[in-house]
Amino acid sequence: MNAGYCRLSRDDDRRNYASIENQRLIISQYAAEHGESIDRWYEDDGISGYIFDRPGFQTMMEDLGRDIDTVFVKDFSRLGRHNAKILLLLDEFQERGKRLIVIDDNYDSRLTDDDTIGIKTWYNERYVKDTSKKIRRVLTAKQKDGSLVTQLPFGYRRSSTKGNAFEIVPEQAAVIRQIYAMYIAGSGYRKIAESLTYRQAETPSMCRRRQELADGKNTKRRVIPEWSDSMVKDILANDFYIGTYRLHKRARMSVHGKDRRVPKDEQYVFENHHAPIIDPATFELVQEIKKKRTRSRYKGSQTRGRREKTAAQDPFGSCLYCKCCGHKMTPIVRDREKTRRKYYVCSLYNAQGKRRCGKSHLIEESQLAEDILAYLGACRTIFQSAIKAIEIDVAGQEGQELPRRRLEIKRQLEKEKNQLRLLLSQKIKDIASHPENEDIITEGYQTVQDDLSARIRALEKQYEDLGERNDERGPAQTKLMSALDIIDDTLTRGALDRSDIERLIDRIDVDEYGFPEIHLRYGLSEVDRRSVAEEISKKHDNLILSTLRLIRDDNKGYTSVQSLLSGLTAMGNLVTKANVITVVALLQDMKVIEASENKRKPYPIAMGREELEELIVHFPPHETECFLHNRAADWRNA
Repeated sequence: MNAGYCRLSRDDDRRNYASIENQRLIISQYAAEHGESIDRWYEDDGISGYIFDRPGFQTMMEDLGRDIDTVFVKDFSRLGRHNAKILLLLDEFQERGKRLIVIDDNYDSRLTDDDTIGIKTWYNERYVKDTSKKIRRVLTAKQKDGSLVTQLPFGYRRSSTKGNAFEIVPEQAAVIRQIYAMYIAGSGYRKIAESLTYRQAETPSMCRRRQELADGKNTKRRVIPEWSDSMVKDILANDFYIGTYRLHKRARMSVHGKDRRVPKDEQYVFENHHAPIIDPATFELVQEIKKKRTRSRYKGSQTRGRREKTAAQDPFGSCLYCKCCGHKMTPIVRDREKTRRKYYVCSLYNAQGKRRCGKSHLIEESQLAEDILAYLGACRTIFQSAIKAIEIDVAGQEGQELPRRRLEIKRQLEKEKNQLRLLLSQKIKDIASHPENEDIITEGYQTVQDDLSARIRALEKQYEDLGERNDERGPAQTKLMSALDIIDDTLTRGALDRSDIERLIDRIDVDEYGFPEIHLRYGLSEVDRRSVAEEISKKHDNLILSTLRLIRDDNKGYTSVQSLLSGLTAMGNLVTKANVITVVALLQDMKVIEASENKRKPYPIAMGREELEELIVHFPPHETECFLHNRAADWRNA
């Protein structure tokens, strides 16, 4: 039985184009001229000859072991364009006793012993490799100067009025901002995906399909109706949303090979390329949170036990650690008839007891929030002073740095332009010396010329961008300004949520007495740690001084926690009952008051009015801060 095989690739040279029908005609005529007929046809339309995993070809090879005796093909390039595989295929035909006739190359496996076959098949392979190389060169040149327009991610579309410019799709941008806000607030990939699906938000594939139908395109693209973890993860990792255009992210090393991921330092990056949906500070925060959650095996806002599965129930889950063993603090809730107590203990102590971690490091959630607010309040003044200092320093640096950088780029730009001029001059000389090889010479110079042109355009853009940065602020100042805005908003509300904590706090280490050591993000705690400590100490001293004045002016001869709390609040102090209990314990150590078994008169005043006046005048004594820390530690530990 005789078989005819036809193949056509989309990237074949159109000048030597032979369609499937023309191949059939050539094979049929040749067979008829030699008294044969074609009993069965095998085809591969639109498939490259470099690969041999082709449906028609594979079926033909399977049938070769059944009823096919002779195979007719127009030329070796139709059979395939891989030199080694073609030579092995010819050997296989001979070993199996089958006949292969290649019409245009005058090859018959039974009659011909052609020594030039290897050269012919090598040339066919070189053709497909050269074509692939030329395509890659063009793509690389476009990638280097940022002119290649790829498929835009969810949230963007091509502008209908500005050529290749990108514009934001408002309804999709709102979904993206919601994803970032939910992640910062404590939600994980799955919870965000479930929330978007529940709210029936369109997925990226649904939006793309709707746009294609509106443009009159009818594609077979698969549409995914529900949001998935991977969709959310990709959106949170894509810096396209901060205006960065990144090309050459994947590259193919061989013809029809697999794409490999290109390292970030080898990619072509164009910052401030288009309008952003997410501000850079928020994007950077999300990347840091992702790393932190990976290290701590974070499972979203869902928690075990009796706690409700909400982010608000565990606002400190990503940053609270035991200072002794370094393990995370685990949240615990105790429900009573009318109240709910929330606190954190060392997870290692909670799971394995004192043999692994000596103490529980227990800290109340409400007290922790108060401590953080007090710390932020003390930091505010310090940060404001630091910003002014940085502002002066940055202004001086900018005045010297920008001109220097512009001069360097200008010199590099002139160097690249000179290289391009020399290249073009040499190219003209070579063509003049060998006019018969003009096409080969032009092709040889084109790659280098494209690379130089791309580098020149990139340098020109950098030079232009630096000229527009006269009012640019330093990164340290920008971070401090952003932190100050969040602190002001937090102090105004008088409460903390998960977003505030993620934006401001890097880590909180709780010591064995339940005292938190707070570390702010971006190294803000190191701006002036001593000044912050002094500011907090000053607030403690003012609270004690206010309490002493209340006791001095009290004519009843005794006091109580409730009366002191009311008096301090009336004086404008932001205090809680726990704060007052700590101060009361300190005043007992100072012999100002003493405890009593009489519940109506719990703390009789032990110090006379003149002694109190003397203490107030000379307050604070040197030991006050030490007293306060030790007594508060003992109270919390108890």
